[in-house]
Amino acid sequence: MKRPGTVGTLVIGGGPAGLAPLLAASRTDGLEALLERGLVVVERGPATGSGRLGRYAIASDSSAETFLTAVADHPDPSLALLAAHPIGRRIATYGRAAIPLSLAAAFLDLVGEAMSRRIAAHPRGGILTGHEAELVRRCADGGWLAHVRAPTGDLVEIRAAGILFAAGGRSDGYEAAIVAGQRLSSLGDRLVHSDQVLDRAGLEAVRMRLSTLQRPRVAVIGGSTSALSCLRVLLGSCGSMLEPGALTLLHRGRLVPWYRTELEAREDGYTAFGADDICPISGMVHRFGGLRYESRDVVRGALGLGGLVLDPRVVLHRLDGQDDENARRILAEADLVVAAVGYNPCLFPVLDERGLPIPLLADRPGMPLVGAGAGVLDRDGREIDGLFGIGLAAGFRPPASFGGEVSFKGQVNGLWLWQNDVGRMIADKLLAAASDDERAGRNDATAFEASIRPSLAAAARLTGGSVGSVASARRASASSFGSRSAAP
Repeated sequence: MKRPGTVGTLVIGGGPAGLAPLLAASRTDGLEALLERGLVVVERGPATGSGRLGRYAIASDSSAETFLTAVADHPDPSLALLAAHPIGRRIATYGRAAIPLSLAAAFLDLVGEAMSRRIAAHPRGGILTGHEAELVRRCADGGWLAHVRAPTGDLVEIRAAGILFAAGGRSDGYEAAIVAGQRLSSLGDRLVHSDQVLDRAGLEAVRMRLSTLQRPRVAVIGGSTSALSCLRVLLGSCGSMLEPGALTLLHRGRLVPWYRTELEAREDGYTAFGADDICPISGMVHRFGGLRYESRDVVRGALGLGGLVLDPRVVLHRLDGQDDENARRILAEADLVVAAVGYNPCLFPVLDERGLPIPLLADRPGMPLVGAGAGVLDRDGREIDGLFGIGLAAGFRPPASFGGEVSFKGQVNGLWLWQNDVGRMIADKLLAAASDDERAGRNDATAFEASIRPSLAAAARLTGGSVGSVASARRASASSFGSRSAAP
């Protein structure tokens, strides 16, 4: 086998999370510095950009302006011009409101195309679409060797000083969760994951299933944005089938709304917060722990805020430990139970120098992939040098320097954080690892040309010879976004 290609940084996953640190670095000379030391992005799909976002039938959890601030006044003209693209202009009409994920996906595909072109144009940059990482192994010199499988079945070996895990999340294993003393696997085929309900095709299957029942009852488990989004899409798609009280949300924690300012909260009638619920940096109320946009309106309705009322078909039930007889009754009577209990990170074996597995904390259900420094955690909770993670299933808990309310103890996800605070932190650490590798004389540019360049050329041929051709075709064939002329 030919010698491995050598780069400073390998990014595994070219979706919104994987590109975010590179986008953050591109506002300064950080991206160029990463490219000079070698940068390759591996993406198992046909193009970088939106990942799977376009298939979801819900709105974003980020505002329209959040998407646009990523490119507004950007020093790279190819990114700055996206704000004036028809899709960018359409997003601007939503102002500070959420946007459909189909529209968000189309915009992120534009960003992915622009970023991919810039990376691919550099002599030591590359985009490997249609490729999938199979394992990473620590090298004796402290770097990491990744085995990447090409669409042809060929193995591509890439040595990197730092690797970013951003391959997304998977929904398996949720059946093992215990709710009200009952393991969810006991529910049999009445149990589905929230991903199926939020997916357009999956939602249609759910609608057909409920249409065969008289007076169907549905229970949704969880208190996250995904859980509240399930309520919204079920009411929208199956609402005519649901009688009052037929749709129950079973949640453990307190459901709280997010507000931009303390004044906004009080004007809405919300006063159930204190100083520990206000972010000292942004001034937002429940900045990290609060539900936003459409999910927030469900909570506002339940609390009688802003003139809203809870839909009579919806019941909110806060779980009372594992000995909750009412919750067990709700589960027993439900024709369909939707588990919105999160995702597990898409992982592959991580091996030591001897080829033996390095146990990760994330191997245990419900445990995070990364620590406060975004480093991948071993089973003892220590961050592993040179391995980083980002994304929906990473379980990132922000340090105090990032702000947020003191009362919040959970994990955070969000495009703005990925493209700003979290993204900059990860980009800086990747650059530090690549720079150390270069100073030690371990970054071999000739190995890049010999081992990686042929794979890049093959990947380009599979996508019609252009980095952006698949993304362009995906946008052209996408369904319409629906009419909307102004922000609500």
